[in-house]
Amino acid sequence: MSNVNCSSVMNDYSIEPVVDSELYEVEEIRHLYDLFDVISVHKIQNPLLWGLYTLRKNEMEINNRNIIVNEWLLYHVTATKNVQSIAENNLDWRFTSRCRYGKGVCFSYCPLYANKYASCAQGSSSAVDYDENIMDILINMGFPREAVKRALFYTYNQGLECAIKWLMDHITDNNFAEPFVPSRHNFNSVMIEISIERAFIICRVLVQSIKDVSVNYHLNVIPNIFDTAKSTNGMVYVKFNDYEFYPQYIVYYREHNLSQYSDPYSYNFNYNYCVDQ
Repeated sequence: MSNVNCSSVMNDYSIEPVVDSELYEVEEIRHLYDLFDVISVHKIQNPLLWGLYTLRKNEMEINNRNIIVNEWLLYHVTATKNVQSIAENNLDWRFTSRCRYGKGVCFSYCPLYANKYASCAQGSSSAVDYDENIMDILINMGFPREAVKRALFYTYNQGLECAIKWLMDHITDNNFAEPFVPSRHNFNSVMIEISIERAFIICRVLVQSIKDVSVNYHLNVIPNIFDTAKSTNGMVYVKFNDYEFYPQYIVYYREHNLSQYSDPYSYNFNYNYCVDQ
């Protein structure tokens, strides 16, 4: 990880609308028009971040000449309030929460999966993604499975302590152990100040050495002989080092019925990302 201190460096950047020709030329942008209600598309021009990214790419090539440094365009979904900070300072692994594959910045080649992952973290109306590790612990403690599902849903999978507190607070509820299938009303009730609009950040990502990683909420980083973690389902790539990714495009969008309920695994976007490195 580079030790360059950028706090004293003037960082002039701009966010410009993408011209029509580029909208058609970039496949990763075209996918989003097919799957979501795209509001607008912009391109980030940040010479400082681009220079640091280029420098890091050169370092990776020099440090290990035997392995090619791949450069991929991958998706990251965020709230619109984060866009300006990302354009100026890049994505920051230090703000990562709900770390399933290590404390890093998560990307995906599949926009549906990137949207679903962000939706679960924010409590939207996409499919519920229960934390299986915490679920097993709570069931072994004697709590009914359906009650555990309720607890994880209403605490946004934020951890064991939060779930236990919810269970103890609601243990006398009449429906405590009844089957739990979240309705649209349930989803709406947990959405607190979440804008309908969100943004895809399409990033250039440097990938050289990959380690396959299973879900592990206690994992911080991977061995330093690897630069990228990949989920065992092949959908998520996690970067742990600064400047190994550059935010290139911002795509503001809304979900529609297709994107809310589509199965990410049913779409063939680009299998180049699944090739063993």
